[in-house]
Parts: sequence; structure tokens; C-alpha cells
Amino acid sequence: MQNILTERILVFAFATAMLFSSCGSVSSFESPNSFRNMNGTLFLRNGKSYDGKLLIQSASFISRPIKILTEGDTRPMQFNLDEVEGYRIRNDHYDLKELKGGLRLGKELSFMKRLTKEGSRIHLYEHLKRVAENSKGYAAISTRYEIEYYMQLPNEEAQEVYPLGGSRFVPNFDEKVSRLVGDCPELARKIAAKESGYFYAQVSLIREKKVDVLMNIIEEYNRCR
Repeated sequence: MQNILTERILVFAFATAMLFSSCGSVSSFESPNSFRNMNGTLFLRNGKSYDGKLLIQSASFISRPIKILTEGDTRPMQFNLDEVEGYRIRNDHYDLKELKGGLRLGKELSFMKRLTKEGSRIHLYEHLKRVAENSKGYAAISTRYEIEYYMQLPNEEAQEVYPLGGSRFVPNFDEKVSRLVGDCPELARKIAAKESGYFYAQVSLIREKKVDVLMNIIEEYNRCR
């Protein structure tokens, strides 16, 4: 079963709504790059952080798409994307990352859910890709979200991430990934030998299996200091 999240024009399928009794504002969550009035913590690139009600509209073209209303304030603080490191809501951490790999027009940034623990030497991310399409028999345009997975590589630019199905990993997963962790010889040997739990083929119908393999590799790499 494909892990695809679908929402129509009014975003009923993936929206979560609640009423804040303190100020009467409604919160909604469409995706990590589009939500409003969610309690959370905003982390800036200058090291500062703020707690409050977050509004993220990074998929739009407004000049300052990140806003946070802190307790006691009547007007929200506003930030550009290049000022923001990430945010935390519902005990989940989201980082702003630059998508690499494939053909892209310019620099593409997106907030992604971090699946690995803080301080990991390699990070794995879950990305919700928004896809717009015409509905059959309807003039309206519908949108859906596809889950993709990206990895931040060791000893490379911290903001850049690469798709698991991209050329940095496949084909020849055993050769490419064993080189990435070459400073951990025993782990590199397991990957090169295609041991169970340390390898996946280029063509795989089960994305979750790829994630399990990468998480296994990352956890062992973190222990190899």
C-alpha cells in the first residue's frame, strides 16, 4: 500500500484542526511547509529560539513566510527562510533542508521531519512532496502528498540532503554507501558484503525497508567513534 496522503481543494483529508480557547484562533496542519497556529518552538540560524504559535507558509511566495506569536505579544515575529534552522511541534523536529539530486530549477528548500536523533553523524529525513493534478471529471485541481526519504551525508554541507533512490546511493548501493562510512571499517565491510540489514537493491517496492536498512546503518555508524 502506497504511503500517499491526498487532500482536495479545501484540504479535508490531511488537515488537523483544533480551537485554541485562549484566543479563539483555529490551528490547521496541511504539511510541514504549510500550517497555522500550532504550538511549537522555532529555531533560528543565529542560535536563538522562540516558543509560541507557529505559522509556516514556505511553499508560497510571500516575502517572510515564517511567523511566530509568543505569549504576551499582540503581533507575530516574522522571518525569512534563510534566517530559520527548523522547528519542533508535537515532539517532532523539522529541519529546513536543500534538496539535491535530479533536475531542479534553482535552490529548492523544504522543511523535513528528522527521523534520526539529535547529534547523529548521518541524518535521515521524511519529506512530504506536494503534487498537483487535475481531478477526473472536475475542473478543480486536487493535490496529494507523496512521502519521500532523504539523507544528509557525513562531512558534507549540513543543509544539503539527497534522495534514497538517487545516484548517490544506487545503483551499486554496496559500493557507494560502504565508501561513505569508510572510516568505520567493520560497518563498511558488512555493507560491501551485502549482509542482511545492510543492503537494498535499486528497485524496491517497499520504501519502509530502505528506511529500516539506512536506520540500521546510521545507528551502527553513530556507535563507531
